[in-house]
Amino acid sequence: MTLERRSRFQLGRVMSERPTRLLSRANRDLARDGIWSWTIPALAARLPDGTTFRTCRAAGVCSQVCFARSGTYNFPAVKAAHVRNLLFTLEDPEGWEQAMTAELSHPKFAGAHVRIHAAGDFYSAAYARAWLRIIRATPNTSFYAYTKEVMLHDRILEPERPPNAVWIISLGGIYDRYVDLHRHRVCDVFPTETEIEHSGWHSQAESDLLAAYGPAPVAMAANQIPHLQRRQGDRRFSEWQREVDRARGDSTDRPRRRRRIAIAHPVGATDKL
Repeated sequence: MTLERRSRFQLGRVMSERPTRLLSRANRDLARDGIWSWTIPALAARLPDGTTFRTCRAAGVCSQVCFARSGTYNFPAVKAAHVRNLLFTLEDPEGWEQAMTAELSHPKFAGAHVRIHAAGDFYSAAYARAWLRIIRATPNTSFYAYTKEVMLHDRILEPERPPNAVWIISLGGIYDRYVDLHRHRVCDVFPTETEIEHSGWHSQAESDLLAAYGPAPVAMAANQIPHLQRRQGDRRFSEWQREVDRARGDSTDRPRRRRRIAIAHPVGATDKL
């Protein structure tokens, strides 16, 4: 079943109001560097028909301290805008793809940088491939995205990556055990900038573009939100995730073939590949 058919079958409702503009500079940190962004809800969203749709299917410990689930992201108007974006991709994926490609054809995006997902992730293979088509159709614009979908990255995103796109594997997800620092471009979240300086990793604090185009491996400091800082403690996301995996009995020395069978299609068997 294709994404379009599955979405309409699941939602079973009249199509929602469409956003008039898809890309924005609403994120202050990204706007500082002239970066445009596309955003859907972080982790999961409650849709108008009452169903819950998970947008970050590979989220691990990151979900416990997600900045995109706090502060201004919780303003009703902001949350509604992000849900509208998500619904567009679910209810009318072809129309969304056409609208995104058309918007990116404007001269202001020539030479510009676009971050895919200021919040959210590639929630399915079909959605990821739609982005690949959009990127190929707009070769004068540069795109980058953080993702925790390691399997989807290795199966689709990286093998089919256009030259104007960069992917960064963001640690703190349920597939961390499959990350290879020698093969993947990786970003970890440290408690402070000082710890990054002492680690040998490379901070992207000066500009988010460093995560995509600067030296690797990449690091960022945790957001200065007290209750989230207390929850993370003095651990990197990667360290925290390993603690959780060990507690659950998930270890890197398990037979990989058997484990891969269980997670080879983390985006769902109904995706058209």
